[in-house]
Amino acid sequence: MKHRNITRILCLVLGSLAINSAAFAHGTEKHGKTATADLQMKKLHEMMPMFSVTSAKLEAALEKGDVAEAETEAGKIIAAVPDLKKSKPHKNIKQRKRFVELATKLDKAVISTVELAKKGDVAGAKAAFKQVEEACAECHVKFRD
Repeated sequence: MKHRNITRILCLVLGSLAINSAAFAHGTEKHGKTATADLQMKKLHEMMPMFSVTSAKLEAALEKGDVAEAETEAGKIIAAVPDLKKSKPHKNIKQRKRFVELATKLDKAVISTVELAKKGDVAGAKAAFKQVEEACAECHVKFRD
Protein backbone atom coordinates (compact mmCIF):
# COMPACT_ATOMS: atom_id res chain seq x y z
CA MET A 1 0.00 0.00 0.00
CA LYS A 2 2.81 2.39 0.93
CA HIS A 3 4.58 1.64 -2.35
CA ARG A 4 1.40 2.29 -4.33
CA ASN A 5 0.96 5.70 -2.71
CA ILE A 6 4.59 6.58 -3.37
CA THR A 7 4.22 5.39 -6.97
CA ARG A 8 1.04 7.44 -7.42
CA ILE A 9 2.64 10.54 -5.95
CA LEU A 10 5.73 10.03 -8.04
CA CYS A 11 3.61 9.63 -11.19
CA LEU A 12 1.65 12.78 -10.35
CA VAL A 13 4.80 14.78 -9.73
CA LEU A 14 6.56 13.51 -12.87
CA GLY A 15 3.43 14.00 -14.99
CA SER A 16 2.97 17.50 -13.65
CA LEU A 17 6.62 18.34 -14.34
CA ALA A 18 6.39 16.94 -17.86
CA ILE A 19 3.32 19.03 -18.67
CA ASN A 20 4.64 22.20 -17.06
CA SER A 21 8.12 21.86 -18.55
CA ALA A 22 6.68 22.09 -22.04
CA ALA A 23 4.85 25.25 -21.02
CA PHE A 24 7.92 26.66 -19.27
CA ALA A 25 10.13 25.82 -22.23
CA HIS A 26 7.72 27.63 -24.55
CA GLY A 27 7.51 30.66 -22.23
CA THR A 28 6.34 33.81 -24.00
CA GLU A 29 7.54 32.57 -27.36
CA LYS A 30 5.24 32.12 -30.30
CA HIS A 31 6.75 30.45 -33.31
CA GLY A 32 10.26 31.60 -32.56
CA LYS A 33 9.36 35.11 -31.39
CA THR A 34 9.23 36.46 -27.88
CA ALA A 35 6.48 38.75 -26.66
CA THR A 36 9.05 41.56 -26.57
CA ALA A 37 10.08 40.88 -30.17
CA ASP A 38 6.41 40.80 -31.20
CA LEU A 39 5.84 44.15 -29.50
CA GLN A 40 8.90 45.67 -31.18
CA MET A 41 7.79 44.29 -34.57
CA LYS A 42 4.36 45.85 -33.99
CA LYS A 43 6.09 49.19 -33.28
CA LEU A 44 8.12 48.79 -36.46
CA HIS A 45 4.95 48.17 -38.47
CA GLU A 46 3.38 51.27 -36.92
CA MET A 47 6.47 53.38 -37.60
CA MET A 48 6.83 52.64 -41.30
CA PRO A 49 3.59 54.32 -42.44
CA MET A 50 4.39 57.25 -40.14
CA PHE A 51 7.83 57.60 -41.74
CA SER A 52 6.26 57.54 -45.19
CA VAL A 53 3.55 60.11 -44.43
CA THR A 54 5.86 62.35 -42.43
CA SER A 55 8.58 62.25 -45.09
CA ALA A 56 6.02 63.29 -47.70
CA LYS A 57 4.89 66.15 -45.48
CA LEU A 58 8.51 67.17 -44.86
CA GLU A 59 9.18 67.20 -48.60
CA ALA A 60 6.00 69.24 -49.25
CA ALA A 61 7.00 71.73 -46.54
CA LEU A 62 10.39 72.15 -48.18
CA GLU A 63 8.73 72.69 -51.55
CA LYS A 64 6.57 75.45 -50.00
CA GLY A 65 9.52 76.88 -48.10
CA ASP A 66 7.61 76.35 -44.83
CA VAL A 67 10.47 75.94 -42.38
CA ALA A 68 8.22 75.63 -39.31
CA GLU A 69 6.28 72.74 -40.84
CA ALA A 70 9.51 71.12 -42.04
CA GLU A 71 10.88 71.33 -38.52
CA THR A 72 7.70 69.81 -37.06
CA GLU A 73 7.68 66.89 -39.50
CA ALA A 74 11.42 66.29 -39.12
CA GLY A 75 10.94 66.20 -35.35
CA LYS A 76 8.49 63.32 -35.70
CA ILE A 77 11.02 61.26 -37.63
CA ILE A 78 13.87 62.11 -35.28
CA ALA A 79 11.74 61.15 -32.26
CA ALA A 80 10.99 57.73 -33.78
CA VAL A 81 14.56 56.80 -34.74
CA PRO A 82 15.52 55.38 -31.29
CA ASP A 83 12.66 52.86 -31.55
CA LEU A 84 13.69 52.10 -35.12
CA LYS A 85 17.21 51.30 -33.90
CA LYS A 86 15.77 48.85 -31.33
CA SER A 87 13.77 47.01 -33.98
CA LYS A 88 14.75 43.94 -35.91
CA PRO A 89 14.33 43.93 -39.65
CA HIS A 90 12.13 41.42 -41.49
CA LYS A 91 15.02 39.85 -43.36
CA ASN A 92 18.82 39.75 -43.09
CA ILE A 93 18.42 39.79 -39.31
CA LYS A 94 22.06 38.82 -38.83
CA GLN A 95 23.02 42.14 -40.42
CA ARG A 96 21.27 44.12 -37.70
CA LYS A 97 24.37 46.29 -37.24
CA ARG A 98 23.87 47.56 -40.81
CA PHE A 99 20.18 48.14 -40.03
CA VAL A 100 21.15 50.38 -37.11
CA GLU A 101 23.73 52.17 -39.30
CA LEU A 102 21.03 52.95 -41.84
CA ALA A 103 18.72 54.22 -39.09
CA THR A 104 21.57 56.48 -37.95
CA LYS A 105 22.08 57.63 -41.55
CA LEU A 106 18.37 58.48 -41.72
CA ASP A 107 18.57 60.40 -38.46
CA LYS A 108 21.59 62.44 -39.59
CA ALA A 109 20.02 63.19 -42.98
CA VAL A 110 16.80 64.44 -41.38
CA ILE A 111 18.73 66.57 -38.89
CA SER A 112 20.84 68.01 -41.72
CA THR A 113 17.73 68.73 -43.77
CA VAL A 114 16.00 70.66 -41.00
CA GLU A 115 19.17 72.53 -39.97
CA LEU A 116 19.66 73.76 -43.53
CA ALA A 117 16.01 74.78 -43.76
CA LYS A 118 16.26 76.70 -40.47
CA LYS A 119 19.28 78.58 -41.87
CA GLY A 120 17.17 79.60 -44.84
CA ASP A 121 19.00 77.30 -47.28
CA VAL A 122 15.90 75.65 -48.73
CA ALA A 123 17.80 74.42 -51.83
CA GLY A 124 20.38 72.78 -49.57
CA ALA A 125 17.61 71.31 -47.43
CA LYS A 126 15.98 69.80 -50.53
CA ALA A 127 19.31 68.27 -51.52
CA ALA A 128 19.81 66.91 -48.00
CA PHE A 129 16.30 65.47 -48.13
CA LYS A 130 17.40 63.28 -51.05
CA GLN A 131 19.72 61.54 -48.54
CA VAL A 132 16.66 60.85 -46.36
CA GLU A 133 14.97 59.17 -49.31
CA GLU A 134 18.14 57.23 -50.14
CA ALA A 135 18.47 55.96 -46.55
CA CYS A 136 14.86 54.76 -46.60
CA ALA A 137 15.24 53.08 -49.99
CA GLU A 138 18.52 51.39 -49.07
CA CYS A 139 17.05 50.02 -45.86
CA HIS A 140 13.91 48.74 -47.58
CA VAL A 141 15.91 46.97 -50.30
CA LYS A 142 18.11 45.25 -47.73
CA PHE A 143 15.73 44.52 -44.86
CA ARG A 144 12.10 44.65 -45.91
CA ASP A 145 9.99 41.67 -46.98
